[in-house]
Amino acid sequence: MKSEFLEWLVCPDCAGRFELVSYAADGIEVVEGLLTCNCGRVFPVVDTIPRILDDAFTLFPEVMERHRDHLPSSLRAEMFEIRHVDPTVRRTRDSFGYQWTQFSKMVVDFRENFLSYIYPLTESFFPGKLGLDVGCGFGRHILNAAVFGAEMVGVDVSAAIDATRHNTKHLAHVHLVQADIHRLPFRPGTFDFAYSIGVLHHLPDPEAGFQSVVPLVKPGGAVFIWVYSTSRRVANFVLEAVRRVTTRIPRRLQWGVSLAAAAVDWGCFILPYRLASAVPGVGRVLRTLPLPRLRVYAKYPFQVCWADWFDRLAAPVRFYYDAEAVHGWLARANLHRQRISATGLFGWRGYGERSLSVEGHGVDDRMIGADAHRTTSQT
Repeated sequence: MKSEFLEWLVCPDCAGRFELVSYAADGIEVVEGLLTCNCGRVFPVVDTIPRILDDAFTLFPEVMERHRDHLPSSLRAEMFEIRHVDPTVRRTRDSFGYQWTQFSKMVVDFRENFLSYIYPLTESFFPGKLGLDVGCGFGRHILNAAVFGAEMVGVDVSAAIDATRHNTKHLAHVHLVQADIHRLPFRPGTFDFAYSIGVLHHLPDPEAGFQSVVPLVKPGGAVFIWVYSTSRRVANFVLEAVRRVTTRIPRRLQWGVSLAAAAVDWGCFILPYRLASAVPGVGRVLRTLPLPRLRVYAKYPFQVCWADWFDRLAAPVRFYYDAEAVHGWLARANLHRQRISATGLFGWRGYGERSLSVEGHGVDDRMIGADAHRTTSQT
């Protein structure tokens, strides 16, 4: 991490300032070190990433053991104390850490995918702003936000943060931290915008996660999200019935089952659609049919389909929402200028802005509608 990152970070326990102790550096970037707070909390920096988790030292024992002799004795008990982590949070962290470690390759640039999630925003929104990506996964969205011109901070609770580092290390204006959404280590009012795409619906309490993000945005700043939709009621019901089994089987078996499902999906539907679309005349007819899912997946390689099937079958928690539920989240956060629209039948985009007074009430310029022509690769 770069020392200037300290300007935005605070202790999640007391909101105090951190001091950075460097044990290994690469130029201006600390590769291994410690973040210490006057309240007594200590967190490691591993592979340039601050690991601000209650059990961080148990996740990286070999790294900190190398520096144990250099630590003040008063810190050692605090550092290696075993702290409780909610079992559902742990399962979710392990699942997505595994997923985005296995599917970490940036097989395409995902630019169109990102713009679909944030519509009606365009890339002109980003230049010169400081943004927060909550649940950055392997980095496909934060990469595009940074390429569009924003200075970005990415957060993920899982080992996926290391995949993000690999995919964005060429971008000097991307900063990363491993942390829990319910204990985000940032000063209130730090960011010009914050977004969470395809993440909140995997939390045990999705709205609580959303509400923890809003105060981190400046007055007048923007918050935007994407969550799963209730629109596909039959498909959702069948999927949840299957997930009662697949979320409980071993990880390697989840891997194999998702591969099999993706192979059937790809071989029987997506690939035939892609080949037929290339036939003169046939493609024109296919584009008139209501097949948004096939149109989306036909643009991507097999890995994207496989990763999405793993997500469907392995993620411990999934919730689904309608437009009114998303509106309720934004309204209870006192966000105004709401824009709520559908990505076909798959999900809902929600956008809102913090009041300039931060105490604003009500909603103006509310927009709820469907945009069936803009769909995403999510399930």
